[in-house]
Amino acid sequence: MATSNSPSSGSHENGAPAGAAWLGIVAVLFGILLTASHANEWLTQTVISPDSAAARGIEPECPEDELEEEGLTAVECRLMVSQVEIMIASRPAWFRAFQMSVASIGATLAFFSIFVGIALIDNRPWAWGAAIYTFGALLAIDIAQFIAAVNTGPLLRATYLWNILLWFFVHLCMTVGAVTGRDSETIG
Repeated sequence: MATSNSPSSGSHENGAPAGAAWLGIVAVLFGILLTASHANEWLTQTVISPDSAAARGIEPECPEDELEEEGLTAVECRLMVSQVEIMIASRPAWFRAFQMSVASIGATLAFFSIFVGIALIDNRPWAWGAAIYTFGALLAIDIAQFIAAVNTGPLLRATYLWNILLWFFVHLCMTVGAVTGRDSETIG
């Protein structure tokens, strides 16, 4: 016989609906991944600046001993330099500042979504509303990034679009899940 807290009853051990617990777990996992992703993008845009050596046309040095230490070949070194040159050559003047701003806001929201996920798992009364607003805000950031990426060159579009679309659909599903969960809790 199933107890009221058993998985078959549709609730978590702490009384949270199973959907809330699962959405919370997913929010924590994706919150960690997205925080790292946005922080990495912010760092990328910070490091690849308009006054970098690659932007000034300075030939990169790929010393054999350093390549061997890193386990790279000279070809791989040149390809890494090419990635930097693609970023510099393809990015419009506004793109760097835009990406740094969006990455900062996105990292902050993604970090906050970790706590929203924990609140969902813990069945906090405010968690559903916070989840809707947080996931919705992340969805809005994805849309803004998509519009920005579409307005860059083909090389940057190839670099950014797949990642943006992936996060867009993740955040769309999470937002729909949060709305549905809130509505089902209100009805039930």
